[in-house]
Amino acid sequence: MKNVYLIYLSLLLFAFKGYSQGSDVIFWLDNSGSVSNSEYAEMSTSVKAVMQKVIECNPNNRISIVQYGSTRLGAASKIWIETPFTNIVPVFTRRNAVGDGDFAHEALGLIGNALDGISNSNIISPITTLNRTPGNSLVIYLFTDAARNISGIGGSFIVNSSSSGFGTDAAFQNYTAFKTVRGAKFVVTIIPPDASATAAAAAVASAGGTYTGSVEPYPADPNGAGTTPRSLLNKTNFIMTPAEINTTTEQICSVAEVRCATNLILTPQFNNVGMGAQHNRQASNSIRASNRILGNGSDGGIGIYHAGNTIVLRSGFHSMRGSRFRAYIQNCPSDFVGREASLEPVKDNGKEEKISLFPNPSSTSVT
Repeated sequence: MKNVYLIYLSLLLFAFKGYSQGSDVIFWLDNSGSVSNSEYAEMSTSVKAVMQKVIECNPNNRISIVQYGSTRLGAASKIWIETPFTNIVPVFTRRNAVGDGDFAHEALGLIGNALDGISNSNIISPITTLNRTPGNSLVIYLFTDAARNISGIGGSFIVNSSSSGFGTDAAFQNYTAFKTVRGAKFVVTIIPPDASATAAAAAVASAGGTYTGSVEPYPADPNGAGTTPRSLLNKTNFIMTPAEINTTTEQICSVAEVRCATNLILTPQFNNVGMGAQHNRQASNSIRASNRILGNGSDGGIGIYHAGNTIVLRSGFHSMRGSRFRAYIQNCPSDFVGREASLEPVKDNGKEEKISLFPNPSSTSVT
């Protein structure tokens, strides 16, 4: 008998490799005129302490600093990118060139341009793009004293200045897009001028954390309209205590942690995998997925799902061109693995065995 070569086509027998999991964290700092120089120094000290801890909590984390302001109205919102994503706490100073206005929603749109490599003259720093780390999730940490909506030159807006209606989807359009398309998590620290600013900032902040106060509800909120808790720190000054630094760090670092649930339901409202992001999901029993893994031919999202018993890809699930997806049956907790592109045949070198039949039809009459 000839040697038998067996090529196992089952996914479970593919060669595997693991993917690291960390976060790209944008520290998004309010550089507007309402922040005095002494307050800016306090904010800088607080933020640097958080940065250091974020780098220490996961060696795969990377950080960048983006400062924002406006030289006139929302259309003139400007950002200054201090550094590409790095694992070193950078030295940075106040950037008066961005102006003293405060239009956060519009500034976030500019951050989106930088992430997408789209040129915009309102990105006024020498660095104009932010290149994501493949496989890392995206976290936006906002530190601000902005109002919900105060109009005029040098105005102050957390929400969309061109469509700021209370409780409307348009007021939070850019934040919603970052959460649903890019899979971003927002962690917010605010020194609010009034209660409406706190509620708007809470709507920006992602689910989780310790804040259980008022949240401005809007229908398209990916985290649920008006729901709590939120990853918001509401303060009266710019100095973060050691406890606040630790809490904020935990909210940022927990994004890359993977926990084992019994059952998971992944929906397009809450669980789409953004461009360049990697979502690892595990459950001890089952995963039911109708979400999307985004892609555009390159640098697409990565989804790796495993469950102890069943994985069901429901109507609406789509791993787009340029993305990567793998699902397999395995109990948790365990590592996440994705198959290699190539597959080597498995060779069976078992010895030839003689087979005896009785009665032997070649020598025995069978009745």
